[in-house]
Amino acid sequence: ALFAYGLGKSGLKKKKRIMKILQCQFAVTLLLATLAAVSSTQLNFSFPNEPEYFNEEAAQYLIKQANDVYWASATAYRQFADDTLSPEILMREKLRPFYGTMQKFDWRSFDDPQLKRQFEVILRGAKYPSISYKFKKATSTLKNMSRKKWVCNMKEPKKCNMAFVHQIKTVFTNSDDLDEIKYYWKEWRNKMPADVKEALHYYIDYYRNLSTPDLPASAFWYDQYEDRNLIYELESLMESLRPFYREMHAHLRNVLRHKYGDDVIPPTGLIPHHLLEQVTYQAWKKETVLQNPFPQRKLPNLQSELDSLDLQPFDLVNISVQFFSSLGFRNLTDEFMQDHFIQMSTGTGGPDCKSRIFDFGEVELHYCPKVYYKKLLQTHADIALVQYATEKNNFRVGLNQEACPGFGAALGEAVILSVSTPKHLKQTLGILQNYDYDDILNLNRLYRLAAHTLLTLPTYYVHEKLWVEMIDGKIQPEHYNCRYWNLMQKYMGVEPPLLTNPGTYDMPYKFYEGIIDQFRSTKKLFDEFLGYQIYRAICLNIGEFERRNAYKPLDNCDFYGSKHAGKFIYDMMTAASSKPWREIIKPLTSIHMTNMTATAFLEYFEPLNTWISEDNVSKNLHVGWMSIDKCKLGLEVPNATVNVFY
Repeated sequence: ALFAYGLGKSGLKKKKRIMKILQCQFAVTLLLATLAAVSSTQLNFSFPNEPEYFNEEAAQYLIKQANDVYWASATAYRQFADDTLSPEILMREKLRPFYGTMQKFDWRSFDDPQLKRQFEVILRGAKYPSISYKFKKATSTLKNMSRKKWVCNMKEPKKCNMAFVHQIKTVFTNSDDLDEIKYYWKEWRNKMPADVKEALHYYIDYYRNLSTPDLPASAFWYDQYEDRNLIYELESLMESLRPFYREMHAHLRNVLRHKYGDDVIPPTGLIPHHLLEQVTYQAWKKETVLQNPFPQRKLPNLQSELDSLDLQPFDLVNISVQFFSSLGFRNLTDEFMQDHFIQMSTGTGGPDCKSRIFDFGEVELHYCPKVYYKKLLQTHADIALVQYATEKNNFRVGLNQEACPGFGAALGEAVILSVSTPKHLKQTLGILQNYDYDDILNLNRLYRLAAHTLLTLPTYYVHEKLWVEMIDGKIQPEHYNCRYWNLMQKYMGVEPPLLTNPGTYDMPYKFYEGIIDQFRSTKKLFDEFLGYQIYRAICLNIGEFERRNAYKPLDNCDFYGSKHAGKFIYDMMTAASSKPWREIIKPLTSIHMTNMTATAFLEYFEPLNTWISEDNVSKNLHVGWMSIDKCKLGLEVPNATVNVFY
């Protein structure tokens, strides 16, 4: 080919240029063949071994073709969505034909840092095997188990059509009958179908098979966080929360003891698990086992307040869009919202009417057709994800992802904390005009928030810790259940409501959901802690929060209308996955902090923590608990013994 151009020895520069063109043409030809084979299950490339073919220019062509495949696949996913698997896994699978060729490049030596990052992010998918029928089946089983009907009605034993989410959870939320609550707690676990355990063990083996002599399975579990030891950072967060949690535990134990008696809950003992579950389910319910610190000061009925505005479902979307406009974000046009925001039909979205967001490829939001306070907050978080998606989509494949799983949700959490402040609800939404949120009423508000958030964080951590120990082979199947209760006692101060044994897995449905990609417990912990951390950093930077200033507390910081706050959020969104999440959060603090801390969470709830601690002292309540072994390998222990004091 070179001779056909009539090149002699004097045309060296031209010769080199043409050689480069031919090399790129060769790469393009190869990549077109790759595209043609994308739908096939096996690809066999005959690729030359000469290193000059694997230069950065050829790599750019490769990325361009991969980007085309990605966008075509993302569009197809949005139009023909099968939500058994997460879009992340489906997109990873669509790029599989490129992995072999990409691995032949010496990409770590690329001069272009963005190209290097693209290869790094995309090639994470090469570590995983192709999606099999067994993987899809196990995922579907775990994902849908909370809606499967296998429990018999206590009052009508022949009717065995009760699922956890739709029926049993309602009992926990509304019933005061201890026998009824305990019955459903026990039956849901005892009657669990064998395919659930089989799916759990399949997932454990799936991750164990990824491990190498140098890398445990948990290193792959945390691969997208770019920190194989993330579990230790999460453990440090739990230790930071422990003093606050112990005070709250003592308070709740006293509340439940007065309701149910010392024979159910001793003054220094563990709280039965089914009763703590009831507390979390009732956290925002008007009639509840909880009693606010100052019951004579009633919290406002936020539903009535919203009803007074006569809002329609799309109004919640508009209000949320306006929030981001006030921060300086580009307006989402009416045309964009009409084309990309779709109201769900009544009955879809589950009992929580959960919105659905397609943020791979063209963005689409399917929003809830109901109007209530919790949905107002969630819609703000949804629009945060929409804004994040529109910024991510400006990048090519590999750079157009979340910084890590849960990062977008953390941004949404920071927005929710701002929107839910009395200041925002009064000044921006125009509700709560007849309420004076003084320190007393605010303590009641923080109490209800903590009753949910502070109790669920250790739950997710126990699930995470147990799962990591399972896949790393630190515990064997016969020890799973007892290890679960060991962790629940240590971190939560709870016990099973009855004697249990290793043959039954007592973990709740959220544990099983938490090991599949869409709902993993890591995300829940990450977005909660980082969300508070981002919120605090923004509030501190814009002067809406000042330490030791009672007039500018963290729990009433509203950054609506602040372009300065918007710049922080915008910069994090526009980074997408172009750099690790720790690098993205550096500018939030003057000391360029890159790790998660519980400082923001504890400062947010500091007024409540102080009040509960003082109240516990005034009532002479015991803080802490004794662990009691109600789970022994192969046998039940009627005479339980004290093991450890926490």
